Amino acid sequence: MRLAIVTMVWRDHWLLNKWVRHNAQYVDRSSLYVINHGGDPKIHDIAQGCNVIDIPRDEVTIDLTRRRWDLLGGITNGLLAFYDRVICTDVDELIVCLGQGGLPGHLENSTADTVALSPVGLNLMPVGDGDIEAGVLKAYPQARLSAKYTKPCIVRDRVVWTVGGHGLQRGRFTIDPELLLFHLHYVTPDYTERMEERRRIVEQSRAHHSASGAAVELGKRYWINWSQSGMIRDKELGLFEQSRDLPVEDGFGQAAELLTAAIRSEGKKTVVDHAVMNKPPYRITVPEKLRHLL
Repeated sequence: MRLAIVTMVWRDHWLLNKWVRHNAQYVDRSSLYVINHGGDPKIHDIAQGCNVIDIPRDEVTIDLTRRRWDLLGGITNGLLAFYDRVICTDVDELIVCLGQGGLPGHLENSTADTVALSPVGLNLMPVGDGDIEAGVLKAYPQARLSAKYTKPCIVRDRVVWTVGGHGLQRGRFTIDPELLLFHLHYVTPDYTERMEERRRIVEQSRAHHSASGAAVELGKRYWINWSQSGMIRDKELGLFEQSRDLPVEDGFGQAAELLTAAIRSEGKKTVVDHAVMNKPPYRITVPEKLRHLL
C-alpha cells in the first residue's frame, strides 16, 4: 500500500526531528512531505530526503490557522491521486500503531467504511521529570484522553477539515482503537522558549494592527493559544487532575468507545465533542510495554 505523511512546521526543530525519525519507520523519507513555513534553511537539514516545500511567512494573520489547513487539505487531497492513504498531522503529533503488520499493513487491512480514520487522541501531560531524550513515553507516560486530538487525520478520500484538522466539514470518520495519536506540545524540552517567542510575536502583531487602526478587529481571543499559552496549559493540567483513571493495559477499546460516543454533527461539521468528553474527563497511563514506541 502506498502511504504518504504530511506536516507543516515553523521553527520547531526539536519536534520536526522527532516527526521525521518517527514516521521514517513507516515509509521512505521520499513519502514524507514537510511544508516549511517561512523557508527556514535548518528545516531542510533536519528533513533531508523528505519532500520539503517552502512557503512564505509574512505575519500572524487572524485567519492563519484556516489558511494553513486549507493548504494542508489541498496538498493531502492532491496526494491521494498518487497514494492509497495520506496522513496529515501537526508536527507535534505522532501516531503509534498497535495493530499487526505495522502502520501501512494495518491501514491496508482496515475495513472501516468512512473517508477517514482517527487515532485515539492522547494529550501528553508534563507530569514527571524523566529524560525525554531517552524516550518520550518513558519520561511522560501520563496523558489526557482528548477529544481535540482525536483527529480524522488518516484519509483515503477527499476531505475538508475543520480549522486545526480536528473534525470534518462533511463525511464521516471512524476512531480506530489500534491507532494512538500522541500530542507532544506540553512535554517538549524547549516549550518555555517556544511559547515566549510566540507571545512576543502576538504582542508585535497587536501593536502593528493598533498603529494601523485595526486593533478592534482582533478581539480578546486573538491567537490566545500563543498570547495566553500558560493559561491554556494550566487549564489542561487542571482537567488532568480532575480526571478519572481509564485502564488501558488490555488495549484502548474502551477509550475508542467513549470517544465514538462523543462524536457530534452540526450541519456539515462532525467532531468529537469536547464538552461530552469532559463530563467526566479521563486520563490514562501508557503501559510499560508500549513506552518504547515513542
